[in-house]
Parts: sequence; structure tokens; C-alpha cells
Amino acid sequence: MRIAALIGAVVLILVAFFQGGDSSSSWFAVQNIEIKGNLRFSTKEELQKDYGALLGQSLLTTSLVSIKSIALSPEWVESVEVRKVWPNTLQILVREYKPLAYWRDGQMISTGAVVISPHSVPSMPLPRLYGPEDTSDLVLEQFGLISQVLSSTSLRIKILKLELRGAWDITFNNGVRVKLGREDILERLQRFLAVYKSDLSGRIDQISSIDARYPHGVAVAWKKTK
Repeated sequence: MRIAALIGAVVLILVAFFQGGDSSSSWFAVQNIEIKGNLRFSTKEELQKDYGALLGQSLLTTSLVSIKSIALSPEWVESVEVRKVWPNTLQILVREYKPLAYWRDGQMISTGAVVISPHSVPSMPLPRLYGPEDTSDLVLEQFGLISQVLSSTSLRIKILKLELRGAWDITFNNGVRVKLGREDILERLQRFLAVYKSDLSGRIDQISSIDARYPHGVAVAWKKTK
């Protein structure tokens, strides 16, 4: 079937070529765009609008590089595969970014460490990462290291924040906030976990915050009792 389709396309191109004039452009102008892929954050209708600039372009003269540059322009599109289906159709297989975490306010970080700025931010049970501008790579790296340390516990990061002065601050999924400071972050985290497992895990509701910046222990701020 593919060989037959290829032969048919070649015949059409040869006919258009020998006829000359503008016939080759008009014969092979894009009239249909078929969008494929498992879409979660975009719709085919939205992508059809985004790809409107491809309509009317000639399959014969428009390069795949040019087509892909337009196909990759929507905010959620990570990669595409493009196929010319003669005489008038483009097939575009779309792969979307997979969000890993929220970044700052109104942005997201993908599993490939790309910062996305969608017009509408979806509501998802993802951690929230904060830091100064252009520090997404650093914060994401620290997020990965801390997550590895936490993998043997029930604690998960809800908020990880890098302050402007370089200090790290974590809020866990159980509401406990821990200040880790600027140095020896993983060592301080391990020290907190040791105290948490032995003395604090049963009293989470009473804890306001924990300061792990001390060299030999942690300081616990307790909620005021009424």
C-alpha cells in the first residue's frame, strides 16, 4: 500500500511539473490537517487553530523543517512527527509535555526540565517549586536529591522554596515546614528525619515549624495551645 501511494504521489508531481505554471502549488496545497496523539492539555480544535498557518502551503515546496517549526509552537507540544499525505493532507503526531511540578506563579516544569508558561494552568496534585528567576534547573536538581532521601519515608514535598539569599525551605505533605538554610542541605534533612521518626511523628498536629540549621539537632516551634 505504501509503495502504491508513493508511486501515485510521484505521478501527480510529474503531471504537475510538466503542466507548469502555478498548477503544482495549487494541486498540492494543504487542505486537511490530521492531528493524532494522546492529548491531555490541548484539544484537536485548539491545535487546528494553532496550525492554521499551514493551510494553503504546498506539500511540494514546504520543507518538513518549516512545518515542524509551526507544529511545535503551541505551549503544551513537546515534539511532533509530521507526514505528508499526498495530495493535500498533513498528518501531525503530537506528544505533549508531562508536568512534574508547578514553578513559581503561573508556570510548570515538565519531566524533561522544561519550563512551560500555559495560558491556563491545570489543577493537579503536584509539588510547588519556587526560586529566583532562572533558577529552575537548580531547584529541580535539589528537588530530585531531596526526593531520593525521602523515598524510604511517607513524607513527600508539597512546597520547596529557594529564597533569594540562598536558603532552602520545605513544606511537607503533612503540613510540617522545615528550614534547611544554605549549607549541608541533605545532612540537615537527614538529621531532621532522625528526630522526626523518633520523637515527632506522633505529634505533627502540634508542630508549627522546624529549624534544622543547627549543627547537632533541630529546633521545634510548637503551635500555641488555646
